[in-house]
Amino acid sequence: MKCDADLLDLLQQSDSKEVDFLVDVLTDNGAGRISLSSAVKDLLLYQKAECLYTEDGLRLLLHEFQEFGGHSMVNFFRSEPLPYSELLTDVHKKLNGKDSIQKTVFEKERETVLSLLGDCWSTMPDHERWERCTEFKVVGGFFNMQDHLNLDAKGMVVGLSAAASSAAFIAMRMFPPAAIAGSLFPAYQSMSVAYRITIPFVVQIARMKMIVEQAKF
Repeated sequence: MKCDADLLDLLQQSDSKEVDFLVDVLTDNGAGRISLSSAVKDLLLYQKAECLYTEDGLRLLLHEFQEFGGHSMVNFFRSEPLPYSELLTDVHKKLNGKDSIQKTVFEKERETVLSLLGDCWSTMPDHERWERCTEFKVVGGFFNMQDHLNLDAKGMVVGLSAAASSAAFIAMRMFPPAAIAGSLFPAYQSMSVAYRITIPFVVQIARMKMIVEQAKF
């Protein structure tokens, strides 16, 4: 089963609880979805329950994600599973990030994770990360990444404080964009199905890579 070799290595060296989140995203918390076979869903859920992921299981998880990304609204005309770098770029664009094509994978990962999760990106509970990544403004393309990022004294991108980040998302929920309530709702609804999987999956992968890097220091 073909998949991104670097991501496979990442999943193999990460805590199984971090992989559990990816399984939950892909299987819609175990409920399944039309484009995911019941056999694949059952295997992933079984390995999650056993707290033991085989290489074949991890390959299957990544392959299904990369193939699903190739059939999302943005990638509708692509017939092959997409590499992670392209999926990351699509998500970065969806969050209205700047210079998505020119920036490095490292830059896009940090901006994506920090804009959505703030400075508590490594400790935020699973359910809250899921909620933020699937917020209607996020999946609908109304999220402005730049409003949720700051630069430190060295010019490095950092996320908002826990309090400021939380307040920003509360405000987002209180004021839904008028476009969603109007004629754009059907299009928004169709796109959100794909992005409710692609965004949290990419954010979790990027977050796991940041955790591995943080552990080196």
